[in-house]
Amino acid sequence: MSLGRLIWGAVTVGETPISLGAPPRPLVELCWRAALAMATVEEDRPSDRWIKTDAYYRLDPSEKSAVSYFLGMTQAKITCEMLLGVPHLVHLDAILALLGRPTNRSRPDFVGMDLASMTYTIALEAKGRTHGRPDSVVWKAKEQAKLLPDILGTSSKVRVASVASFSENDHWEAYLEDPAGPYEELAPIIPGVLMIAYYRHLVAALMSAGIDEAASDETTAVARVPEIDLLLGLPRSIVSVLSTVPLAGRLSADQVQAAGPELLSSIAGLPGKQLASAAGQTWAGRGSLETGEPASCTGFDGVRVELGPSWFSET
Repeated sequence: MSLGRLIWGAVTVGETPISLGAPPRPLVELCWRAALAMATVEEDRPSDRWIKTDAYYRLDPSEKSAVSYFLGMTQAKITCEMLLGVPHLVHLDAILALLGRPTNRSRPDFVGMDLASMTYTIALEAKGRTHGRPDSVVWKAKEQAKLLPDILGTSSKVRVASVASFSENDHWEAYLEDPAGPYEELAPIIPGVLMIAYYRHLVAALMSAGIDEAASDETTAVARVPEIDLLLGLPRSIVSVLSTVPLAGRLSADQVQAAGPELLSSIAGLPGKQLASAAGQTWAGRGSLETGEPASCTGFDGVRVELGPSWFSET
């Protein structure tokens, strides 16, 4: 996994639910997500693994808990694309808040959509631990992954319990398990809502930074974020659809019904859709939408992240 893909996972893992109840700051949030990932894990070239940074060791125990949770979400995002072909993970609370539904019950963290078929969704609970992976944490993740509210349901039996932890050698490890359980049929409106919630904060960040037409092309709108030496790119078709709805707050049923199908149609044309159908085999063969350069990554979701030279500076 390249540094570019790590940062892609960090900045796209899903709209933070709290931002729906406070003035949104999508560009600032994107910056701190990228910086937090870079500050806490680094590539250990001799072992070809990701390990804790010195900055991670200096954290207070309560700070480590918060960082571990964030890294757990980031790792879940990356592994779900790599292994399941599910690049779109959205906080369940963000979807419920967008629909004006209560969000205060214990539930799985995320809902994701299978990009290859675009016909089913999964539930995912992400955990992150500073040290090992106790059985109690895995059990709790599996139980929470089964608890989707009736208004959502899923169209797949897939429930993912994802636990990110560090081994005794400080290697960053991923563990995924699919607990058994019943499922409910998915309402047709939900995929559109899920995709709106996924891309909306990214489009908001892009618009806040300002589209750089000189760096963009016919298919991709690009914004430069000089504060963190990063370039963000999004498919123009997705930007066009979401420019017709508010980029923060609750949406009306009419807005969802108008934008949702158009957004799904745009996503169906993404190059990553074909790769998603063979995600596990694709990654085993080291094939992906990555350029081969550690600084650049385009996910199956069409989101492009390109890192500037300061990310690779030794000083």
